[in-house]
Amino acid sequence: MLSIRKTMALGLAAAVLAVGFVAAAPIIGARAEEGSEKWLVDDAEAVMVVNFKALFGSNLLTKGDVADKFKKQLESDEKVKAFVAATGLDVTKDLDSFILSASKISDKASAKGRMVLKGKFDVEKLTAAMKKADNVTASKEGAVNLFEIKAQDQTLYGAFSGKDTFVITQGKDETVDLAKNGATKAPKTNKDLDAALKRFTGKEAFAMAVLVTEEMKKQAGANPQLAKSVGALTTVTVATTVSDAVDLSIVGNTTDGKAASSIAKQLTGLHAIGSAAIGAMEQIPQPAKDLYDAIKIDSTRDSVTISLNVSKETIEKAAKMEK
Repeated sequence: MLSIRKTMALGLAAAVLAVGFVAAAPIIGARAEEGSEKWLVDDAEAVMVVNFKALFGSNLLTKGDVADKFKKQLESDEKVKAFVAATGLDVTKDLDSFILSASKISDKASAKGRMVLKGKFDVEKLTAAMKKADNVTASKEGAVNLFEIKAQDQTLYGAFSGKDTFVITQGKDETVDLAKNGATKAPKTNKDLDAALKRFTGKEAFAMAVLVTEEMKKQAGANPQLAKSVGALTTVTVATTVSDAVDLSIVGNTTDGKAASSIAKQLTGLHAIGSAAIGAMEQIPQPAKDLYDAIKIDSTRDSVTISLNVSKETIEKAAKMEK
């Protein structure tokens, strides 16, 4: 079965329907698309959402120099043109969200993942394109077009559920059932992961929440420096919001304020050491050093936060540096 790292990697590949091109917003209780939480696996320990509408509809990618450069690159890329012609899918307009959920992430033998891509699909064109892919074998299960996808050493099964959903799972029967009937019931959930997901605003372009399981804490116990900090964590969330700038936030939710403060102090110390080391490296450009120094670490009553704002000016300078 899939490890969480492989699941996440395969998830990004699945977001492009496994044919060579790579949300709704946060799922539970965060102004999500109605019913989207039903697509999660039972007892999910990790949830990742890519909100394509928020990303491609942001000021950064619709207005100004960066947006102009992004548009020109897409318009001049022959592979992108060929992909759109073959599939009828314009990823900047037709995709809504990509949702990945996984359970038992610390147990390779029984880990389970599900990937769901939401959008506006030309099912006929996409089906024809996937049948031509080297890593895809197409077959019929009743009225369902089923795609067996080879991804590294894994076999996954994908199918369309209507014209707005493409689902991938590790089981043929599970995929066929979801294709025929959709997601019909709310999944079993973990209260800590639910609470973490509810902290998202619904405006994030990328959001991820991971439950810190007992197995993770056990593995961290081998390192005395990590054991105490990880032992106090319940969940970790990552969020990226794109406007005319980019805001990154990593939050460790803890059992108490004392633990959060302690973790923040440890991270602040590590950040200072890193800043001194990076500052002495001539091969690292100054803008990268400035970004590292701009990282902020803080704690609240029950969480520790690492945040970074990448301004519009910084992004535009970086874009101009590219040849």
